[in-house]
Amino acid sequence: MEHLHLLIPELFLPADIAPAQQPGLRVLETMLARARPLPPAATRDETRLCELLGSVAVAPLRAAGDGLTPAADYWMCADPVALQRQPARVMLLPGLPCELAQAQAFCAALNEHFAADGIRFHTPHAQRWYLSCADASEVQMPTLSAVAWQDVRMQLPQGRDALRWQALGNEIQMLLHGHPLNQARSAAGLPTIDSLWLWGGGRAQTLHGRFDAAGGEEALQVLARGAGLAVPADLSSLLASGAQRALWSVDVLHAALARHDLPGWLAAVQAVQEQVLQPLWQALGEGRLRSLTLESASGPVVRSFAWQPSDRWRVWRRRQPLSAYSV
Repeated sequence: MEHLHLLIPELFLPADIAPAQQPGLRVLETMLARARPLPPAATRDETRLCELLGSVAVAPLRAAGDGLTPAADYWMCADPVALQRQPARVMLLPGLPCELAQAQAFCAALNEHFAADGIRFHTPHAQRWYLSCADASEVQMPTLSAVAWQDVRMQLPQGRDALRWQALGNEIQMLLHGHPLNQARSAAGLPTIDSLWLWGGGRAQTLHGRFDAAGGEEALQVLARGAGLAVPADLSSLLASGAQRALWSVDVLHAALARHDLPGWLAAVQAVQEQVLQPLWQALGEGRLRSLTLESASGPVVRSFAWQPSDRWRVWRRRQPLSAYSV
């Protein structure tokens, strides 16, 4: 393989919480000691994935990956969320359990209500919903992953058409609030679907990406399918696939940090080292991989490193603990 671009969010902890000693990370620390630092990327999350795949907007690419045909319409991700009201804030909860048939029933109600406005909703997946309309908009909203478990009151739409979309969001909330399916969900002990997070808007475009394969986490798999790329089942399949330039994501560290579980985070880093980094380090040494880039977003900071096979022999570069790379 000519090149692999690897994304591992939250690999570097904030300096104020990083333990001084993080044992069992010899391979990772050796790789970082012999790496060549790169300029950081300006974006992260799904926006960064789309940028790497050659797309400006998330929604039309993700919709294509979910089997829809974005065509010429303006598309937005419209993902179902719960709103947890607390005394001083309103928390946004993503990833709600929902069966596809129920998602489609919600979708039918939304389409009936908004038909006169030229807005149509789509639910090809139980957790990934979409909105399409003919008119483009100048509005910016953070990605769902950026606002998850945050105070939604601090995340208002921005841009020329912000008020229009804010009003639409309020109308969607009122419709969902009174829907019988939400009453049934509440009675069954399930979180109600209180709102839709609208984000990632844009029109489909011709892609000029630089990869021929991508995979790893589901978020990237869906986008890769939308881009028409090969999606290998696992990393070993990717290395043996004959792909020349590939993009791979590993997003298992965020969950532990969200729970403030530092031992869980360290265990996850050790698993990533064993299952991902060590095989890639070996592939570099054997010439099966000619170059590797690692990119990790931690909070607002993005750090990037690069290796070529010859970098394995920079033995004069002394290994440091992972905490030395804290952000």
